[in-house]
Amino acid sequence: MLEFRKQEPYSLRTRPDIVESEYDFRQNLDISDVNGVLFNVLASRNSSTLAEYDAVWWRENRVCFLEYKDSTAAYRRMNAKRAQQVQDTSRNLARTYGFLEFNYSLVVKGLEEKTTKGSVAVIPLEDLSSYRPEFTSAHVELDFIDKLTDKYSREKNPVELERDTIIADISKLKEMFEQQL
Repeated sequence: MLEFRKQEPYSLRTRPDIVESEYDFRQNLDISDVNGVLFNVLASRNSSTLAEYDAVWWRENRVCFLEYKDSTAAYRRMNAKRAQQVQDTSRNLARTYGFLEFNYSLVVKGLEEKTTKGSVAVIPLEDLSSYRPEFTSAHVELDFIDKLTDKYSREKNPVELERDTIIADISKLKEMFEQQL
């Protein structure tokens, strides 16, 4: 078993066992151009397991978290709220371990076509070998700064530079940073 501790409170541990139902998943996963991959990863915070990933792979400053469901029934049992929670955990792990971008996706055996559960991409197992994930920023603060830059620099429909508006935007950004400390 491997354990990675970059920064408290998060840690990643691998389970040494291989579940037989995951063989199809591993055979379809294209890891030919990645820097590293871990299978059967348990993500913990303060010794409490938050999420379990069947594969975590990374390349340069991007990390991809994959969860495999071996049937459509298992996929249907996972509600959208739980998928969103695991996606949020994935973002926090990506930040903690120094990645700029991340992706969390569900892979489902027997699924007919690509879909979403909440905001999480759900792909059929058969599409996994050619799947290219869409990465998003692990730093919501940077996304917000981009949004503010666009807001204040747009040519069409310019924003009136009012003191209260600017202070409110900067205060919101400060709160975002404080929540991550």
